[in-house]
Amino acid sequence: MNARNLILSAVAAISSVAAFANTDGARSEKVAVVATDAGTVKISSFSRGCIRVTRGEPVSPELVFAPGRGESVAVTEGAEETRVVSGGLSAVVSRRTGLVRFENEKGAAILSERRVGAKSIAFDSPADERLFGLGQFQDGQLDVRNLPRRLTQVNTQIAAPFLVSTRGWGLYWHNYSKIEFNECTDEIALAKTGDGKESEVVVTTESGGAKEKRKGVVLEGAFELGADCECAFMLDCGRDMSRVQYVEIDGEVAVDNENVWLPPTIGFRAKLKAGAHKVRVVANAHDRTRLAFRPDRGETTFASDVADGTDYIVYLGEPETAVAHFRADMGGTAALPDWAWGYWHCQERFVSQDDLLKAMRYFKDRNLPLSVIVQDWQWWRSGTWNSMEWDPKRFPDPKGMVDECHKNGVRVMLSVWSKTEGDSEFCRAMKEADAFVPGTSWIDFSKKSAADLYWKWFAERLVSIGVDAWWLDAVEPENDALHGRRIALGDGDRYRNIYPLLVNTEADRRMRALRPGEPPLVLTRCAFPGQTRTACVMWSGDVGSTWKDLRTQIVAGLGFASAGFPYWTSDAGGFFRPGDQHGNWDYQKRLVRWLQFATFCPIQRVHGFVSDTTPSRYGERTEKLLNDQVRLRERLRPYILRLAKDVAENNAMMMRPLFDAPRGFETEYMFGPDLLVCPVTADVEQMRVWLPKGKWVDFHTGGTVDGGCEVTVKTPIDRIPVFVREGASVVL
Repeated sequence: MNARNLILSAVAAISSVAAFANTDGARSEKVAVVATDAGTVKISSFSRGCIRVTRGEPVSPELVFAPGRGESVAVTEGAEETRVVSGGLSAVVSRRTGLVRFENEKGAAILSERRVGAKSIAFDSPADERLFGLGQFQDGQLDVRNLPRRLTQVNTQIAAPFLVSTRGWGLYWHNYSKIEFNECTDEIALAKTGDGKESEVVVTTESGGAKEKRKGVVLEGAFELGADCECAFMLDCGRDMSRVQYVEIDGEVAVDNENVWLPPTIGFRAKLKAGAHKVRVVANAHDRTRLAFRPDRGETTFASDVADGTDYIVYLGEPETAVAHFRADMGGTAALPDWAWGYWHCQERFVSQDDLLKAMRYFKDRNLPLSVIVQDWQWWRSGTWNSMEWDPKRFPDPKGMVDECHKNGVRVMLSVWSKTEGDSEFCRAMKEADAFVPGTSWIDFSKKSAADLYWKWFAERLVSIGVDAWWLDAVEPENDALHGRRIALGDGDRYRNIYPLLVNTEADRRMRALRPGEPPLVLTRCAFPGQTRTACVMWSGDVGSTWKDLRTQIVAGLGFASAGFPYWTSDAGGFFRPGDQHGNWDYQKRLVRWLQFATFCPIQRVHGFVSDTTPSRYGERTEKLLNDQVRLRERLRPYILRLAKDVAENNAMMMRPLFDAPRGFETEYMFGPDLLVCPVTADVEQMRVWLPKGKWVDFHTGGTVDGGCEVTVKTPIDRIPVFVREGASVVL
């Protein structure tokens, strides 16, 4: 039995003893219905150490959790409170206020409701608490306490309403609509005071790159605080996606982001004194910009956009334990095929089969490890989108292309979309079947006949030629297409966040049926809880390529892992890159550092817009640095395969933040149980790192270092700081 199983067994034993101690004379119920002066509270459990609280009607249909989960709870009536126990977790309901308090096996309160609304709840959150999770966000914040976030699905952002606390709990807010987390309700009136810069950028369109003109606008406003506090802010561009996010508070820059794609909202915090404050916002002229704030009230809030009540589940345990428990209740973690753990070579895009095969041969001719080669979009016939037919001029023999890759031991991944457009036989068939989300080109995967027809074409035209893996792009769906529309399930706003779960669940199920006994593999851009039972890897979308973008992706990946997801990657080097990337050493240093980080990610891959990413394009120095990382990944394969087994069998975390590290070390993380990874996110020759308690071995030099402190380490361009837990079995 490994260390993780021993820990979980001990936790289970403690919970069992605590449950026995706290439930003497209690009655057993499948659902405890507690009548209070404030209304009825229903309490149930999926499994020991987990408690579900519902008021009103729960979410339906229940798509996140594995079917058949459920365990009785022990109910004890007191003079003023009702205690409901599952394992070592107790929910104590006040029959006067209807509010619920959660206690651990020692009887200590770990979480308490403060206020309950028709579709919202406020929980207590003391200043020394740290919270992690909610999915993948581009705000650069790992600790989300007192941080506002709007949970919607967009390019570069994944909404997953599960978070964990250093107070010893995890919480899943069970709702599929838009969710406001720590909503800012005090709006700051903004008025235009000037024009910003005008710029022209290249954006992606159906036919490739296109130029777009942007005009800026300057907005100003003011607000007052009654006391010194940490204040939370939410900037909302008022559109599907943003292009620029810039805020100054009293002349100090609080937010400064610009990219082709940015999420429509961003939350941030600032410590401010009591009194009057001024804000300056730079936005695009066509935005409907809003800025709101809220002082720290010592609470964490959830509010659903569409709901018939409130529904949430609390898990007992430290963050890693809570993540494993939650994932188990969702149906566990699907295993990826063993060949997924090597290097994936990717670019936007191979323009022909000769182009792809040339890139593949680069690796084989140099005896460089290559597991997967990826064909991105526009392999289809010109003038169509995802037509399920290869362009015969550029890809005259796709099966022959796939076969040649297979002969060289390389698997092939193909980009497909959950939409179709243009004059194609497939698009006409989908239109005739009324298969689209109304008013869009996105397939309604909640409609069985639409899904059946889509996968019939998919199997006959693509799976049949031997493609191994699938890149399901833009499954948010892009441009928030469910908002304001209806799907077969019902109101699109009620199910606004679960489209990626619908698409990827179908993909996993269909591929397993088509290739029995062969694990499928999907790369996809979005997710929702429940998706871990599918063989899906998520990536962080179309991000920029600055040092700041690199740091943001590391934090985004760790937040995503804390929300319960093990398989994640990013576009090493960034998606939107400088036009002179092949001769720009300043950029290439970021590319090298990014790939070094990716070496210690669940999946190692590169990708870039309008980019030939073959290492030789960057000159001999950078080529060697990149190829050394590909070889290092291969050396790590035995360790990664052991880790992957632990993930699939025990719901372990692949990337785990240092939940108890001092502030300022948010980009450090554990890759599995034994590797401490410290990515380099600036052009520096040395950096400070935090070593947890214990003894650590320098991965590169073999030197031993005592932990429990900060240390300074050198950061030559050929490596990032990595430390091995002393005694661990990892290749050095």
